Amino acid sequence: MNALRQLRRDVALSQRELANLLEVPVNTFRMWDSGLRPPPLHVVTRAREVLASRAKRNELLPLDQLAKELGVHIRTLQAAARTGRLEAHFGVRSAFGRPIRSASRGAGEQFLARHYRCFSGQAPCPVPLPTVPNDYDDRLRNVRRRRGLTQEALARRLGAAGKAVIYQWESRKRRPSPVLWQRVLELEARHASD
Repeated sequence: MNALRQLRRDVALSQRELANLLEVPVNTFRMWDSGLRPPPLHVVTRAREVLASRAKRNELLPLDQLAKELGVHIRTLQAAARTGRLEAHFGVRSAFGRPIRSASRGAGEQFLARHYRCFSGQAPCPVPLPTVPNDYDDRLRNVRRRRGLTQEALARRLGAAGKAVIYQWESRKRRPSPVLWQRVLELEARHASD
């Protein structure tokens, strides 16, 4: 197996996706990936650099570390995650009864571009977050069963830390945050329209 194909498979990208990242024609990339033509060394080197940069951009960081990297106050990112302006992921563990949040560098950069210190022409803040109803456990189980999802698969779709979070919600040991409940409602609406 050639180095380019191995790199592509390690990050689970399609040929088209990696060709777009490398800015080469898909047919040329397919010839390299299939082994019909050996890929040039500079292309393999560029692929390693692009994929390393992509991994760094998508790496989840605790909000305090991300705030330091972006040069903003931690409370700014916490408020952005709470209101849905920053795409955050919620951990299984909590601190003082609140879930530990993390976000990627890409999500942080997107927040800075769209919302941070943009007083005119700013993209509107998402609609107010919904309140989590008292029967959240039953509704969550129903959505999961109708979609045919395991707890792990549902956690991935919602951006939750893992199946333990879904288990805690379904057993009422923990209440979902409004941000994650919004994602449950979106999944529920998609199922109703299918």
